[in-house]
Amino acid sequence: MIKYIIRRLVQSIPTFFGITLLTYLLLWMAPGSVVERLYLAPNIKAETRARLAAQLGIDDPFHIQYLRWLAGDDWLRWDSDGDGIADGSFTPLVPLDEDGDGIPEPPGDNYGILRGDFGRSFVKKQPVMDIFLANLPATLELGIAALVTSLVIGIPVGVLSAVTRGRAFDNVSRVMAVIFDAIPSFWLCYILIYVFGVILDLVPIGGRCVPNLYGVCPPLFERLIYLPVPTIAFAAGFVALFSRYLRTSTLEVLSQDYIRTARAKGLAPQVVNFRHAMRNAMIPVATLLGPIITNIWAGAIVIESVVAWPGLGRIAYTSAIQQDYPVVMGIVIFASLGTILGFLLSDILYVLIDPRIRID
Repeated sequence: MIKYIIRRLVQSIPTFFGITLLTYLLLWMAPGSVVERLYLAPNIKAETRARLAAQLGIDDPFHIQYLRWLAGDDWLRWDSDGDGIADGSFTPLVPLDEDGDGIPEPPGDNYGILRGDFGRSFVKKQPVMDIFLANLPATLELGIAALVTSLVIGIPVGVLSAVTRGRAFDNVSRVMAVIFDAIPSFWLCYILIYVFGVILDLVPIGGRCVPNLYGVCPPLFERLIYLPVPTIAFAAGFVALFSRYLRTSTLEVLSQDYIRTARAKGLAPQVVNFRHAMRNAMIPVATLLGPIITNIWAGAIVIESVVAWPGLGRIAYTSAIQQDYPVVMGIVIFASLGTILGFLLSDILYVLIDPRIRID
C-alpha cells in the first residue's frame, strides 16, 4: 500500500504541472488589460501602462511569466553584457550590479510556488498565502458540512430505497433524487433564502456571521443559524447522487448468495441490510468521493457568491473577474492538490471497504 501511494504521488507530478501550465495560459489569454482594471483608467497613456505592467511583471512573454511564477526570478536577475542592466538572458554570465559598485545586488521578490511563495495579490497588495489562509476556514466549514450532510442522508436513503423496492418510500426517494439532481444549486439557494430568510424570517439571508469588535467571527456553535441554507443547497445534489448509486449497488448486493444465507440463519433484517449488505454496497461511495471533493471546491464558487460566504470560492470568482492572476493561480493549486488527493483517497477506501481488493 505504501509503495502504491508513493507511486501514485510521483505519477501525479506531471498532472499537477500540466494543470498549472494550462490554467496560467488561459489567464494569460484572457481579454482585457489588468492595468486598466486595477487603476480604472481605460484611457491610460501607453507609457504609464507599460510602466505599470512592468511593475506587475505582466509585460514579459508567457513562458517568462510562467517560469517566474513557478520558480522565482533569480534566473532573470543577470547582466550578461556587463552594462549594469538586467537583460533576462537565459545564459547568465555576470551577476546584476545596478549601482555599479562591483557588488551584485540581492534578488528582488523571489516568489515562486516551488519556494512555497505564491506572490502578492495585484488588487489587495497582500501575500496570496495570507489571503488563502484567511478564507480557507470558511470554505472548509461549508464544504465539510455539505459532505457530511450528503453522506448522512444519502447513504441511508439509498439503502432503504433498495430494501423497500417498489414501495412508496422507494418511489418518492427516486423522484426526489431526480428533482434535486436537476435543480441548479444557485437557484435552490435563492429559493431557500426567499422562503426561510425573507418570508419566514428564520435564517439570515447571507453572510457567515456578525463579526465582533475585532472583526472575528464567534465560535461555530454561536452562528449555526448561518449554515442551513448554503449547506442544504450545496448538499442536495450530492444527496441525490449518493442515494441513486447506493440504491443500485444495494439491490445488486441483496441478490448475492451470502445475503440469502444470512437471512436463512435468522439474522434480523436490520443486521442483514445495514451490516452485511451496506458495507459491500459502499464501494460506489469510494468511487464518488474523489470527484465529489473536486466538485465541492467548484460548487463553492457558486454557493459562496450567492450567500456572500467569505470563502475561497468567492475570492476565486472576484479574482478571476479582476484578473488577479496570483490569487487565482494559488486557488487553482489548492484545488488541483485536492483533486489528486481525492482520487488517491478513493483508491485507499476501496481496500478499507472491501477486503477482497488488494493493491500490489
